[in-house]
Amino acid sequence: MKETGFEDYSMAERRPNENPANAMGERLQSSPISKCRIPGLDYVLFVKGSGPHTIDYGFAPVAPPKEVIVSRKCAEAVLRGAQVFVPGVMACSAHVEKGDVVAVSVAIEQHIPDGGWAIGMTRGTVLQGLQTDPYHFERNGLYIGQGITTMSRAGIFRVSEGIAVDMNNRVFKLPSFHDVLEGEIFLQNLPSIVTAHALDPQKGERILDMCAAPGGKTTAIAILMKGEGEIVAADRSHNKVLDIQKLAAEMSLTCITTYKLDALKAVRRRNGSNDNVTVQSTELMTFHEEKTSSTVQGLNPEKGCNEIVSNEKENERTYVSKADIRKSRRRMRNGPGRNQCLGGRVENSKGFDPDSFDRVLLDAPCSALGLRPRLFAGEETVGSLRNHAKYQRRMFDQAVKLVRPGGVIVYSTCTINAGENEALVRYALDTYKFLSLAQQHPRIGGPGLIGGHEFPDGYVEEWLRPGEEELVQRFDPSSSLDTIGFFIAKFVVGPKNI
Repeated sequence: MKETGFEDYSMAERRPNENPANAMGERLQSSPISKCRIPGLDYVLFVKGSGPHTIDYGFAPVAPPKEVIVSRKCAEAVLRGAQVFVPGVMACSAHVEKGDVVAVSVAIEQHIPDGGWAIGMTRGTVLQGLQTDPYHFERNGLYIGQGITTMSRAGIFRVSEGIAVDMNNRVFKLPSFHDVLEGEIFLQNLPSIVTAHALDPQKGERILDMCAAPGGKTTAIAILMKGEGEIVAADRSHNKVLDIQKLAAEMSLTCITTYKLDALKAVRRRNGSNDNVTVQSTELMTFHEEKTSSTVQGLNPEKGCNEIVSNEKENERTYVSKADIRKSRRRMRNGPGRNQCLGGRVENSKGFDPDSFDRVLLDAPCSALGLRPRLFAGEETVGSLRNHAKYQRRMFDQAVKLVRPGGVIVYSTCTINAGENEALVRYALDTYKFLSLAQQHPRIGGPGLIGGHEFPDGYVEEWLRPGEEELVQRFDPSSSLDTIGFFIAKFVVGPKNI
């Protein structure tokens, strides 16, 4: 399902005593396009898909169809209604020309001898279309639809952007909104929209979105503030910051300022160092455009920033995410790729002064176990889930220092793992006595989890206590709302001298 925000869209009247969440669920069952009935979300429309549908790909022993294999992330986007864009194409049959009908399948990561996961092919692989093809296993039973190529095979692997396949026959049918009302609508999951409302931004405030990419929540906050105030959108990725800039420009939002900044180093100390510095081993492979320094204006951070972090202290704690490991392997196998060649100017920051924001949104990097569709999650283990939680706690520590007394912190994830959700709330309330959970509006998610869990190795996770469960929102993918799995907690910051 897609949740699409339309500004200034009128709200239908709700029947007296009707539960808005239940009414919305019923509405979604009966109509492919429906208007949100939740008070305050009258600018939101829902677009419901259908499927799975059976497709005749035209397989024949002597004349197999022409094919295209796409990456898993590309396939997940296609299942949500997107077209196949050039960067997502991994392999293609020989002699494919513009206008050819092609079967589209997905390459799912496979376990490799060194203990990691990879798709087992390099970009540009030629498909033979037969069961004797060594890559037949990569796509057997994993077809996601049929489409018409918009360029030849040579063109697909020569250009860096654009639509490669126009999907006109999908296993799951959803409309594509590519180039539709650009700058007027933005596709977003319902819980993400609710997160911006839970933050409750006010005109004239200074707000930080710590992990802002791709920018959906940032722009939602700007719209709620009606452009009056200052929103600082930070992300550690050069190219993701460029994406936020582009989105803000498309939506004519001028109150958003973007910076490249690791959320673990968001607090600037007066001596020039940062709290909780984490050395990212893959940053040593940063390409030229991410090594440049620039002057930061308007937010009082230090001028200039050296983006290469040296590991001078052997006792410094190192966190290397699974995503970084995968990226490193892909770079070694396929070369830098287009994601390291976008160019463009990004301001670098060494962090911000303590107590310098009215509100902070921490939409933390997580295990993403709530995302839908999710075609692969084999890389997560109990150990990796715990590492996510440790990483998130350190980011939350930074958020607490940045919010002024009387301010607000909203913490959110797109995972259903309690160790990254309820356990973080428990950590926050036990560590910072001046924090308290606050009511959220609108409230359409379910309650949080009470209690805790003891793992076989003796590790104990503590979750919420009775009475706290109704102050958070946990979105269940199996509910009638039909959303992704998501979690939202809102904290009010009291006097910090407690």
